[in-house]
Amino acid sequence: NTSGSEKPVTRLPTVILIHCTTESSLPCGKSFLIETGKAGTASTPARVSKSAWTISVEGAVEYTRVVYDLFPERCKVQVMVRSSTGTRLLNSWESEEQRLPLVLAEMGRIGAPEDAVPSCDIVGGISSAIESLGGMFYKVNSGSNGSVENRARIIVLTPTVRSEQVRATSRSISHLLRTYNQQVAQSSDGRYSVHGLEVEIVHLTDTSAPAEKGVLPHVSLTVHSCFGHRLMTLMSCLCREHYTMASTIITGIPMKEEQQGGVSCNYDVELFHEADIHKDLLALGLPVITSGAESGHQHTSVTLRWANPRSSSLDVQFCSHSCRVSPVEVNSRPSSCLFNFVLGGRSVMLEQPRRTNFKLVSHILFNHGGGVFLHCLPNGKSYLEDPPSISEGAGGRVTDYRIPEFGVMMRSNLLVPFAEAPNAADEMLPVDRAMQQLERSTRVWPLVYGDAVLFNMSEEVQNLLTLLTYERLSDQHLTECRRVIYQLQAMEGKNQPLPTLSGTARMKTGPKKEEQYRQLWSELETVVVAASSTSPRHQEVLESLRQCRSVVNRSSLQADGRMVAPQGGSSRDSVWKEYDMYREGETPDSNEKSLGATSSSSSRQKDSGSGPGKMKTPKFRPHTDTSLGQGLGMKVRSGVSLKTLWMEHHRRITTADHVEFAGRANFPSGKAPLYTHLD
Repeated sequence: NTSGSEKPVTRLPTVILIHCTTESSLPCGKSFLIETGKAGTASTPARVSKSAWTISVEGAVEYTRVVYDLFPERCKVQVMVRSSTGTRLLNSWESEEQRLPLVLAEMGRIGAPEDAVPSCDIVGGISSAIESLGGMFYKVNSGSNGSVENRARIIVLTPTVRSEQVRATSRSISHLLRTYNQQVAQSSDGRYSVHGLEVEIVHLTDTSAPAEKGVLPHVSLTVHSCFGHRLMTLMSCLCREHYTMASTIITGIPMKEEQQGGVSCNYDVELFHEADIHKDLLALGLPVITSGAESGHQHTSVTLRWANPRSSSLDVQFCSHSCRVSPVEVNSRPSSCLFNFVLGGRSVMLEQPRRTNFKLVSHILFNHGGGVFLHCLPNGKSYLEDPPSISEGAGGRVTDYRIPEFGVMMRSNLLVPFAEAPNAADEMLPVDRAMQQLERSTRVWPLVYGDAVLFNMSEEVQNLLTLLTYERLSDQHLTECRRVIYQLQAMEGKNQPLPTLSGTARMKTGPKKEEQYRQLWSELETVVVAASSTSPRHQEVLESLRQCRSVVNRSSLQADGRMVAPQGGSSRDSVWKEYDMYREGETPDSNEKSLGATSSSSSRQKDSGSGPGKMKTPKFRPHTDTSLGQGLGMKVRSGVSLKTLWMEHHRRITTADHVEFAGRANFPSGKAPLYTHLD
């Protein structure tokens, strides 16, 4: 059973319907030579052939045996016999009747069909199977709200040799299912509708043909034609497909043979089990044996070697997965000896095929409550030990993950129960608001310390990153964001080192401070741009950042190495004035008229001796007084520093005191003729 939003599972409740007709008593398949007579007397071999009825019973028993062994409580299989006297149920859907001995006992009571048994229509048997499935779904889904999709499977074993009867049956199945669902909808007699049906019709013939598939309304139909002696193999393949099974071949099992004087010989035993237990082996790239592709029933097998068995169950290691196993050849002597050995209280260790001299035990066979289980042993660290280090995961040997910061982010996005429902219909649900907060917190979030400079800054800079994740920013929040931006600008102007957090000095930036600041401003702009779409106040933070950076970008170096400031220096002065106001806890609007250039200069001088918690202003400001340059007899240029004026004045004095070389003075053109006495 599956819900309507999920894909149908393969482990569906199954009904096996054996069709008993006049052809059931006819020989089907290969014949066998059996010696007759008493022991010690001459006997003549007799040729014996199995009938279609015997082969059908063997196929049904093989299918139910594997399902009952591997899924005793989870999967249901019901066996029916359709004959001229009606449809007979060999077992019910109750757990106590889902046993193979009960099915075999009922088969013995029915007995082999007679030669003159009249033919019967198989449609009546399929109708009885649908009725039985509807009653089973009623018991299973009696406590549900009716949203469960009921799907089932019917396997029909028929010896009918006329293909037109099979085609007619195929056309009638969809009509039977539709009629049954209509009857259930109009009555309330304790039945449930069957929404989907998978029908497998196995046609026993003298010729083999590929499977024919067809899709009818709410019915998936497959018709198989095979020889009688191959029915056991076909039913085994169908069981693997229906229940997603694989097999393990245990090789190198030692067994003593009396015919060879007690010498030990090695045998192989193949076991059925769930396919999930091989996931770890397939991930390691072990060789997988694929068979059955030519017949359309492909399945995989893995080979494991027998290792020395353990005598005590106290030494059993931890396992990551376990499942029941069932032998493929239940009547073979090696299978019987292996299961008797394990059921006797011994465990068998299985090792992977050796690629080197190293022995790796990956599985173990053990007995639990009368059933044989295959345990998968993990090849890595034990799940019961301490959790592995984060450096051992998918990231490789990475050791500078931002683990403390990740814990802070998890605590800031912690979910708690919300008792009251939203008042208005258009109000956002708490879970949606939490998802939006998580999205804002992770728009830009590097995983390691070495990927970013901004996230390694001190706590004061971290406040800016925290405020940017808010849904709304107040005036105080906006003032704090601008203050941090201007503080970083002042630090760069004074060429101060970046205040990184303790223990996070693993940044991949260059040794020069210019490179670190260049990366810092680039990362800060990336973070602010990502948060600018949250609210208009976030957009104002972005505008303040770009305005601050535009002033610095316009003050670029020329080719001769001199710094060119903006005309009049008004833009840079306005930035410094605004920064001084934010330091004193004021806003530009409240003190715009009272605060001038003189007061801003004095405030910076007063703060130059402040403590380490406050930002110091740069020592260098562009000199705009022209009296010094005029006193030195120089032409004053706007924005030139005092050092540049002094170096030019010193160069001019040095040039005036220099005595020119006599040879260069006699030849003003700069070229002196050589060897004049030869002219």
